Amino acid sequence: MYYEMIRVRNEEIGLVWDDDAGRARIRKIYLPVADKTLRKKIVVDFPDVASRPKRMPGGIGKKIASRYLGRPVSFDVSALDWSNLSVFARKVLKKTYGISRGRVMTYSGLAAAVGSPKAARAVGTALANNPFPIVIPCHRVIRANGALGQFGGGVSMKKSLLEREGVPAGSDGAVRQKDILRR
Repeated sequence: MYYEMIRVRNEEIGLVWDDDAGRARIRKIYLPVADKTLRKKIVVDFPDVASRPKRMPGGIGKKIASRYLGRPVSFDVSALDWSNLSVFARKVLKKTYGISRGRVMTYSGLAAAVGSPKAARAVGTALANNPFPIVIPCHRVIRANGALGQFGGGVSMKKSLLEREGVPAGSDGAVRQKDILRR
């Protein structure tokens, strides 16, 4: 198992990956943190990780950095290690991957889109545990009233990511209704 530190301006994104029979797979992506403890967190979460960073093949680090900066980038989701996720979480994350750049969807709308219209809270839980933020753009899921809701990197990071993608929040902190996908 390996890790890569992806430098994006003055921040670092952590990427843990593994070589599965000659095919590189992303195990987890870590959002930037302010206190420079990212490497320590990676070692705690993945004690078997290599002692030195190693770039993941295929320019994945550059793609993640580009998407973090708001640029349109597509990924081959088969490079993600889905093995530790429930069937429901996989459905939610795969549907979330399909939310286009510059658009958002509500938790309840996403729940309906995966066939569980009353499971908005379960959708929120699946997104809170998303091991692939940035690649699976969970920041593109918001509350029904347009408020941003929670995000693993904090609400200000979520707002910044959305703004970089062309989805501004108004002075009230809410996204315009015209930017919200309706299933």
